[in-house]
Amino acid sequence: MPQYTLAEDPTLVLTVPGKNDTKKNRESAIEQLLELMDSGELNIDLKDGFGPDQLILIKDGKTEGNASLKESTGEDSGVVQAVQTLTQFASLRQRVEELRPAAQEARSQIDLLFAGEVTVEQIQQIKEGLKSLKNFAQVNIQFRESIGEAEAARKTLDEALTTAALENAALEKAAIEKATSTEKLDLPT
Repeated sequence: MPQYTLAEDPTLVLTVPGKNDTKKNRESAIEQLLELMDSGELNIDLKDGFGPDQLILIKDGKTEGNASLKESTGEDSGVVQAVQTLTQFASLRQRVEELRPAAQEARSQIDLLFAGEVTVEQIQQIKEGLKSLKNFAQVNIQFRESIGEAEAARKTLDEALTTAALENAALEKAAIEKATSTEKLDLPT
């Protein structure tokens, strides 16, 4: 599913059903953006207006990210990809936590639908709450789907840090051995 974000708020992730980045999918993402803004969940200033072409496509880490890790010959590019994956994971986690209170509030209001009488105003509030609940559910699904990839990225970073620590230890040992052998040569007999 294509995912989009905004330059004005890179933590926002808009996911639309589909397989490719198409004009229709971008328009669906704009509709989601407008719903978030209308419901008050997103407070962002788009001074010059906003169109589908201004959305930023988030590349799918599951397919492209793993291919990049496999194709890369240098460890550094794997580490960079791992950091990017963890950054996206952190953004999703943050978004889940930001949306959770509104979703919980919306859930508590749903029971009113099954109660006796409700006013039109209450029903309208419930509908708005359901939008919040839907947004939370979408982001939460993305978050849960990204856990495996984030764990793999964490493992990549751990391996890189372990390798770097071992390399540093080997360099220090070599320097100590060199210094000790030089001292032995300088000692008067």
